[in-house]
Amino acid sequence: MEPEKDVFEEARKAGIDLDLIDTNLALPVTERWRQHDGALRFILKLQEAKLAHDARLQPAHR
Repeated sequence: MEPEKDVFEEARKAGIDLDLIDTNLALPVTERWRQHDGALRFILKLQEAKLAHDARLQPAHR
């Protein structure tokens, strides 16, 4: 087998979705940026919600 094919086969065996990578790379850069920004905003909101939740917790004393 060719070295390049070996690398792709190993990636597939490791569970890397190469089709998803190809699909994303086919998108225009501006669309990838838009999707990235949306994902970043979502993560930041999750972090904010966690901080708010944790601030309401009472410390546990032993």
